Amino acid sequence: MGKKVFDGSDLILSIGGKALGYSSGCKITTTVETGERVTKESASSKWKEKYVKSFSESISADGFVLLDGGAEMPTYDQLKAMQLAGEPVEVNYNIREGAGREGKSEGGYSGNYLITSLELDGQASDDAKYSVQLENSGAVTSTGFGVRAS
Repeated sequence: MGKKVFDGSDLILSIGGKALGYSSGCKITTTVETGERVTKESASSKWKEKYVKSFSESISADGFVLLDGGAEMPTYDQLKAMQLAGEPVEVNYNIREGAGREGKSEGGYSGNYLITSLELDGQASDDAKYSVQLENSGAVTSTGFGVRAS
């Protein structure tokens, strides 16, 4: 019996409580900054001892620019206003709830993030697209069971 693979289309990213609309991609990167501790014991064996100094997370997403997003999904202008406010925004990511466009109410991850980059790309005879980059500002916490089906 084969294993069920997580479909990337089911990863839902919400900014300010609204799921991104017409999103075409999302990438989440969690990194650890390490330190090195050299003790007499570790120096004698030549093995370095590492420890975690800090965690950080960045998210990049892209999609199509909506002219009429509003209440259900943020528009480019709303994302721009959040960025220019210079304040962290609430971000959640999780798997899709059924056939809807919202993430499950349980599970996933949540935290405050700064919008560090917002790019608008409008090519002639093509749909306008945006790219948004976010970096955590404080802890990112599990809101239940993680990004997995239940």
